[in-house]
Amino acid sequence: MNRKERYSINEIASMFDISSRTIRYYEEVGLLKSEERTDNNQHRYFTEKERLRLKLILRGKRQGFKLEEIKEMVDLYESNPTGQEEKRKILEYTDKKLKELDEKILELQSLKAEIIVYRKRYEET
Repeated sequence: MNRKERYSINEIASMFDISSRTIRYYEEVGLLKSEERTDNNQHRYFTEKERLRLKLILRGKRQGFKLEEIKEMVDLYESNPTGQEEKRKILEYTDKKLKELDEKILELQSLKAEIIVYRKRYEET
């Protein structure tokens, strides 16, 4: 990918296959920050740092984290990526998410078993 210093909202949206509205929402809730806009130019521009931040945000969403959790983890990482408090908090979030996923897997396995039993009943009739 050709990297540059700043990207328009449409360029960022296109890169990640998301809507401009999603990017505006992330900006509204403090997940992203566009560069200052002048009075005569109402276009939003984002830096390479914000592009990378959006990549992390979308990864967190894909992994099932809440936006508040993603914001805290990304903010912590950016403030001090090697700090112990930051590592502890990120590990806490990831452990919680792994537990949730394990519970969801068990729930889905149980549901699958029910459907198999239900299906077999109809195969036999």
